[in-house]
Amino acid sequence: MWLSTRNSGTKILSSIVVGLLFVSVSSTSDVTTAAAATPNSSTNATPNTGRGPCAASGATPGLESDLELDLYAEHPVLCEMLDRIVLQDDAEGVASEMTDFARSQNWLVGETLEFDRSEPGNHVREWQQHQQDTGDQLPVVFAHGMGDSCFNSGMINIGNHASDLLKGAYVVCVPTGDTHTEDTTNGYFLSMDKSVDVFASKIAADPKLQNGFHAIGFSQGNNVIRGYIARYNTPTVHTFVSVNGVNGGEGTVPGCFPKNNDAAHDGTEQLGSFCDLLLEQASRRAYTEFAQEHSFQSNYWRDPRLSKQDDYHTYSQLARWNNEGPNNHNQTLNENFAKTSKFVWVMATQDSMVWPKEGEHWGCPDNRNDTDPFVSPILPMNETEWYQKDLFGLKTAQEAGKNKFETFEGDHLQFTMEDFDRWVTTYLLPPSSWSLSDVQAAAVQ
Repeated sequence: MWLSTRNSGTKILSSIVVGLLFVSVSSTSDVTTAAAATPNSSTNATPNTGRGPCAASGATPGLESDLELDLYAEHPVLCEMLDRIVLQDDAEGVASEMTDFARSQNWLVGETLEFDRSEPGNHVREWQQHQQDTGDQLPVVFAHGMGDSCFNSGMINIGNHASDLLKGAYVVCVPTGDTHTEDTTNGYFLSMDKSVDVFASKIAADPKLQNGFHAIGFSQGNNVIRGYIARYNTPTVHTFVSVNGVNGGEGTVPGCFPKNNDAAHDGTEQLGSFCDLLLEQASRRAYTEFAQEHSFQSNYWRDPRLSKQDDYHTYSQLARWNNEGPNNHNQTLNENFAKTSKFVWVMATQDSMVWPKEGEHWGCPDNRNDTDPFVSPILPMNETEWYQKDLFGLKTAQEAGKNKFETFEGDHLQFTMEDFDRWVTTYLLPPSSWSLSDVQAAAVQ
């Protein structure tokens, strides 16, 4: 998703983790910007006379109601993309564009990693038989990120590799759609809550997962796993490895990251008027019932400005999961969070996709006392409201020694094979099992 000014053709990576808060800002001058769902999509969407999701309920076909016109005006590209899927039977084309764009941004997990699928050595085969006999090793469930799919080769290969590391454990990527196309498009157009419901139904239908499992999420796939833990967690997630998860939400549009929160104490690091404009439009579109219903990325948009907190608390699915706001008090979320035995929060040190990157470790922008959250240093986890008030169980987990924190040098999802192997063998092997060096030694025998 790129924003282009008509005057200069300048492009910047746009809103909601390049999701579907498609900013369409116009004024009486020629300074006009529009965000596209993909680099090739049109920015001049017009009302469709069919009955797509943007059509008003009960409206007469061919006669657009005021509500329908409002939706097309407020969410032009989102409506256009939904119409392509629902009315034009072009879901495959939309999914292909999403995959190509994700590939161009290096968001497809496993595509750049080299996997060794050689025949396992005798020691590994012996352990695989031991696992089958004793059932010590829990299965592992993966959840993919935006633009990716469980049906992509990278996700398949990294799942197979994890199984090898765990001596033949059952590993499965659980999609939120039954086909590559549906799984990909649902990562944009299916809400977080509905995605979690699909995920939970597939977990419940898999007999190999009924005694519990470990879970590994990539990017927004962590929202699906975290939502499952919060709302279901039966069968129970034993260990949750969150790789670059949008746990603390997305706080600004890519291309408008504050340059240096840690050093910006003098108030000089401002986002600038153009970024302020994008933020204003992003929140205006995200915090609506329609966007929360039809855009996964809208669900985790967390505008940190104090002036937007009421809207965030009222509309956001993430706010409900976090028990943030005066009307969100669901003790079941805390109880379900407590069922999980271990959480591994992995942060990319140079993450250019998630702001603040510290949110991957449950930090958040500081808007206390009406301070500028884009200038103030990022609050560490233990200074955040959701930790100090234990809104959903994070503090309880910390006091029980359940939270583990990992980092890797690099950008969003650009971890190495060595990083991945370390996480899997450190946190997912049974306590009495082999170390990473044991696995590596056995693999070459």
